[in-house]
Parts: sequence; structure tokens; C-alpha cells
Amino acid sequence: MEFDENGKREVYNFDLDGVLTNGEYFWEKEPTPNQDNISILRELYKAGNIIIIWTARQWELAPETVGWLIKNRVPFHGLYMAKGGSDHYIDDKNKSIDYIDL
Repeated sequence: MEFDENGKREVYNFDLDGVLTNGEYFWEKEPTPNQDNISILRELYKAGNIIIIWTARQWELAPETVGWLIKNRVPFHGLYMAKGGSDHYIDDKNKSIDYIDL
């Protein structure tokens, strides 16, 4: 388990579209899962880190979004339908998932 300098568990925010999906957007069609990135997320979750899924999707899509996460066995502690604060941002527009050293 990773801890920050204060002994707290690390928080990882994962963007949904383009990181956990293969780039398709929900309103166009049901996106396919990016299994490589989801595997990394699962390892971080199993190690005791806090996993937050965050997306710029509108709140009306929250039920479909949660359904997709469950269907694709993506473990998470929370869902933000807006981008919030985190120790790490895993996003197609910020840090790449490649920076994570498991």
C-alpha cells in the first residue's frame, strides 16, 4: 500500500473516457474497456489505495456510468462527475498511466 508523507493512503483519480475506455464516448456508443489500464487500477485497489473514477460526463449519465463500471469489474471507492482534487491524475490529458510503477 502506498502512503503519502503524512501516512495516509494514496488517492488515485482515473479518468474514464480515453483511459479506462478505448476512446469511445458513452453518448456515441457503449465504450469498450481498456483492459491494460483497468488491470493497473485493480492492482492499485488491491494494494489498498483509494480509487476515484472521474469524468466530465453529465450527471444524467451517472446510472449508465456506474453500470458500465460494474459490468466491466472496475473497482472504485467513488465517482465524480466533475474533476476534483487528488494525489495523482491518470488522464488522457495529464499524466499517462505509464508513470505508475507497480
